[in-house]
Amino acid sequence: MEEVPVTMPDLGGRRVLITGAAQRLGAVIARAFAECGAAVVAHCFRSKDEAEKLIASLPPCPAPFRHEVFFCDLTNLYAVRCMAETVGPVDYLVNNAAMWIRGDAPQAELDRQEAVNVLAPCKLIRVFARIRPPDREFSAVNILDAAMLSLSASEPATSYEATKAVLRRDTLALARKLAPHVRVNAVAPGPVFPPRELGDAGMKHIPSTLPLERPVDPLDVARAVVLLASAPSVTGAVLPVDCGQSLLSQQP
Repeated sequence: MEEVPVTMPDLGGRRVLITGAAQRLGAVIARAFAECGAAVVAHCFRSKDEAEKLIASLPPCPAPFRHEVFFCDLTNLYAVRCMAETVGPVDYLVNNAAMWIRGDAPQAELDRQEAVNVLAPCKLIRVFARIRPPDREFSAVNILDAAMLSLSASEPATSYEATKAVLRRDTLALARKLAPHVRVNAVAPGPVFPPRELGDAGMKHIPSTLPLERPVDPLDVARAVVLLASAPSVTGAVLPVDCGQSLLSQQP
């Protein structure tokens, strides 16, 4: 049987805001959208130079749109709302930015983690849904974590995994509440990049424990995000892209 090539959608004339777009998975997602013709609004906080280099390297988008960089502290929900209203209506939102801290961190740091991982994504979805032009749909994709999906009942969640579990719950709730003109989905990547705080040692031995015995290709994650963002018939979906990691806690 002849293999049918996979083609990416044509997103010319569309705008996408990607949080945490300057580096790592966010940069891969930004490039995937740009290569489909979308105008990328790259959010960053501290990575100004990396964000500007990314924007300069992206293929140009059709006029009158252009790629842009926006700076915002996602722990400040007032600033989050102001950023969304300043950016203006977008077709797609990718809530990629995340904060990972150790479970024994002070409560103030846990609160910051919750703001970045849960409160800011939901705030952005609600604001963009509110300012959506009446004749255009709006679509959001939240980035979760496959480790959250593979927890067993006897295995306690870390504070990071707990925030991602709440974001998964909110993904489904917002998908129901904001339909029919707003779609909300999620992608749950497996081990792509280790947390910066842990370095390469943070996931050195993980790939060999996965059913597919290899690390997740970040381009596969980016393609899944573009697919869910642009598929008109899909809402409330949580798609693992994890080389089988989410299967590990499931009983046959």
